[in-house]
Amino acid sequence: MQFLETLEAWSFRIFGRMAPSFLKRVVEFKNYLERAKIKIYPETYVSLMFFIAALTVPVPIISLTILYFYGFIPIIFLVPLPIYVMIGFMLIPISRAGERASNLEREMPFATAYISVMASGGIAPYTSFKRLAQVELMPAMKVEAREIIKDVEIFGIDPLTAIQNAAKKNPLDIFKDFLSGYASTVIIGGDIGHFLERKAEDIFKARALRVKAAAERLGMLLETFIIVNVMMSLCFYIMFSVQNIGVGGGSGGDVSTILLYTFVFSPMLSMMFVYMAHSMQPKTPVTEMRPYKVFAVCTAAGTALFLFLFLSGSFGVLSQMPVALALGLFISAAPAAVVHGKLSSKKTSTEQGVNSFLRDLTEVRKTGLSPEKCIESLSHREYGVFSKELRKISSEISWGIPLKKVMMDFIDRTRSWMTQIVMFLLVETVDVGGGTIEMIESLARFNNLTQEVEKEKKSSTRPYIMMPYFAALLLVVTTSMMLGFTTGTIGVAGAAPPPNMDWIRQIFMTSAIFYSYMVGIVAGKISEESIAAGFKHAAILVIISIVAAELLPMFVKF
Repeated sequence: MQFLETLEAWSFRIFGRMAPSFLKRVVEFKNYLERAKIKIYPETYVSLMFFIAALTVPVPIISLTILYFYGFIPIIFLVPLPIYVMIGFMLIPISRAGERASNLEREMPFATAYISVMASGGIAPYTSFKRLAQVELMPAMKVEAREIIKDVEIFGIDPLTAIQNAAKKNPLDIFKDFLSGYASTVIIGGDIGHFLERKAEDIFKARALRVKAAAERLGMLLETFIIVNVMMSLCFYIMFSVQNIGVGGGSGGDVSTILLYTFVFSPMLSMMFVYMAHSMQPKTPVTEMRPYKVFAVCTAAGTALFLFLFLSGSFGVLSQMPVALALGLFISAAPAAVVHGKLSSKKTSTEQGVNSFLRDLTEVRKTGLSPEKCIESLSHREYGVFSKELRKISSEISWGIPLKKVMMDFIDRTRSWMTQIVMFLLVETVDVGGGTIEMIESLARFNNLTQEVEKEKKSSTRPYIMMPYFAALLLVVTTSMMLGFTTGTIGVAGAAPPPNMDWIRQIFMTSAIFYSYMVGIVAGKISEESIAAGFKHAAILVIISIVAAELLPMFVKF
């Protein structure tokens, strides 16, 4: 921090006079910095931008010198480095503001549901914000709530003005609309409870529309990925096959080129699409790491198996590069896919069970039983995976353990962020408002809306999941047929086929199998919002690809 402060001081001392003119005529950074929550004066930020850009000026000079004397063309990209730096400084606030809005948008429906449920029990929204400032399950909303609390508790601003100020400085439109609407409702003396409830429902409906639109965009992204990868791979394979077969055997350089394309360029392209999908998908603060840990261990085992089979060369067909690689890739992905499948199934069953539990809790609560007695009464019903947890919760309550502690222990045990949020809202409903029928009914309604959104999202992406299978099979079959056709054409022309034709075929099939593996990983990320979900598709695609590669030459002759 001391170094940064010194750098800012020197920057402002040198370029401070230029900064106001730049802010006035080029870019007004003040709003961007406020929305990005970058705590720096605009003049200082512009001065720092000019200072860092000035420090990079020697790089273009050296680059031009090297270009002039040695003719090294690629270094020309370093010539505009100061311009790159300035563009980067301009984009950083926009990017940070977008990230802030994205994180807040993920939590916004649940935060509004929380405030609405609390309001139905007579709790003022400002009090709800004070409680949200302590909630670890919603980190983005926690930060925003703390800003409001800071303005009130430290700077002495009244809560309504603090909420209005927070709305002005926030990059998320629905959050600004929610806070501004609440402030206006208070000022004109409207029905706050009705406004909060209607607004929460509108936010859930808007989220459903955004999820549906995001699913369509992800479908287009998957289509683009398949088209780009298949077409590019086929073009490269045709070019490589002509070079290797046509020149009578191929050189090591050609083989290294296709290996470079397969194991370097193709994964980089796949990761680019994974990043694009990640930026378009809603994210949660809770990530289940167990499948990735299993994947790391199994990848080491799969790599060892591949090297052992391929280098030993004493296991017949298993020692061929495509088969050995397929076995190694399958071993790396299959166990992790099984672990992810079990955890995902448990998570889905728990969320559905909690949804049914809340609906039943609302009805049982209408009989006049306390929330604790309602839970004890419902513990004998069947709610899937959640039934076991519910019985444990009921037992601990019967032992005299406070409901809040029991529920918080359950929240710590479960790895479903949706379940954690819902149970936290239930705890707050009981702890703050006594668990009235209206509050629990509101909570059940909002949770049901959430489940409907999740179902809509899954149904929207389901039709796209078969595309990677067709693409991988198409690439393997086309590659195998292309090699056979090229070899047959050479034979018709009277030339002898290359002596290492079997080795060339193994190289191409290895590339196609690894491509299928990467397609499965990307397909899982795009369709199910998790790389771990791609392990299943990757394992299946590897098996399909190697079976197709081995069986096709038996049925198709050239």
